[in-house]
Amino acid sequence: MDKTQLVNLCARTWSLKALALMASGCPARVAPLASTAGCGRTAMGASVAHLQMLGLLERNPGRGHPLRPEYRLTASGHTVAAWALELDRLLASPAEFLLCRGKWVLPVISTLDPEQRYSDMKRELAPVTDRALSNCLGKLVQQRWVSRLVDGKSAPPTVRYRTFAKGRRLHQHLLLLPSL
Repeated sequence: MDKTQLVNLCARTWSLKALALMASGCPARVAPLASTAGCGRTAMGASVAHLQMLGLLERNPGRGHPLRPEYRLTASGHTVAAWALELDRLLASPAEFLLCRGKWVLPVISTLDPEQRYSDMKRELAPVTDRALSNCLGKLVQQRWVSRLVDGKSAPPTVRYRTFAKGRRLHQHLLLLPSL
């Protein structure tokens, strides 16, 4: 799995949800996708445009109104959409889905194989800021998807993070992300 690809896919809040909805048969226009996902049309429109830029969606020629175009999945879009649908099924509650909407949550979970230090994660997820990574790790520890291990025997103490419970299942699923 390419970390840059995962970061690009998670760059827009509703991108993965839009792909999952399309894979499940939702009409591929911005308004129905936004309505089904429970978000605004502007946010969904930005996510759809981002998916087009990634080459996962294309406008359906001859279908839809010029102001309300219809989209269709490309060949690589079909495989990523099926993967996103399975990811959507792994996130059982609305709180879990809300957490995974964050830009860095899934990329951070993908780096924890089997455990990782903060500095190694920061290096691996190269444009992430300290604040974004710290906030993300704090939320994941609070959700109990990641455990924080402090080794006080060494000087200075070392801190490692490891996937735990649902985080481990998500990590396994992230390894299956098809290439774009």
